[in-house]
Amino acid sequence: MGMAGRRVAAVVAVGVLTGVLAGCSSGGSSGPSSGGLEAAKSGAGAASSAVAGTAGPAAGTAGAPAADASAPAAETGAASAQPSAPAAGGGAGSGASVPPPAGAATPGADLEAVLLDDKLVGQVLPDAKAMAGWEEEKRKVDTADHATTCTASAPCTGKPLSGSVRFSSGDLVTRFIVETLPNRDAAKNRLKETYASYTGGPFQKVDTPVLGSESQAFQGPLAGSDGIGIVLRSGTVVASVTTEGGPADVAAARRFAVMLVKRIEQAQQGRTPDAGLGLA
Repeated sequence: MGMAGRRVAAVVAVGVLTGVLAGCSSGGSSGPSSGGLEAAKSGAGAASSAVAGTAGPAAGTAGAPAADASAPAAETGAASAQPSAPAAGGGAGSGASVPPPAGAATPGADLEAVLLDDKLVGQVLPDAKAMAGWEEEKRKVDTADHATTCTASAPCTGKPLSGSVRFSSGDLVTRFIVETLPNRDAAKNRLKETYASYTGGPFQKVDTPVLGSESQAFQGPLAGSDGIGIVLRSGTVVASVTTEGGPADVAAARRFAVMLVKRIEQAQQGRTPDAGLGLA
């Protein structure tokens, strides 16, 4: 090979090694593979027969970056394996955020809807259709403090209300009372006060299944005879049903109370109250 040929070979060898070094110095997984480095070093070794002085140091320099480049690659692999653990944890977390099934929803008996319209409260109180076979004697809706009786000319819209209706059948008398409150906490407090009016007198508690959100039945003297009183809360409404004028009949009183709870819940759900004894 002539002088010109040896100079060309030297230039080519230096160019190859320079490209290898540039690729290694860039670092990261984007660097050349170890196979590429070996091929480059083989090419450099072939060229070193022409220019041993230049190729020797360059090959030595290329060896070091090749070793360094393998370390980031291993770390990258380890890092890529790391997210698998958080992913499993994330899966469990995302499972907790799945909405509960419909069956786990809050019972309708403890709705937050408030009934502050006297017309609606009047509808909640049973009517002659709901109390088939009974005669309505007296009905009224007042503000909760009984300061004003609601009328067409002076409605009680937007105020806590108290409504009552009385029915009779022979000597038997049944009374329904409802009190609306602005929220459930206020209703719970009012229920405690109503309970106290029974427990402070000659009444005894009667064990019966819960009605509405919470309830308690009592037995004792009402209007000169033994009667039953059931006090209950349905969401923001406190109500009571009393029966008197004959032998104490817990089952009959409960039947009236079931009907009243259904009418309250219908109103709280935006429906027209129409539950009757036949549906209770």
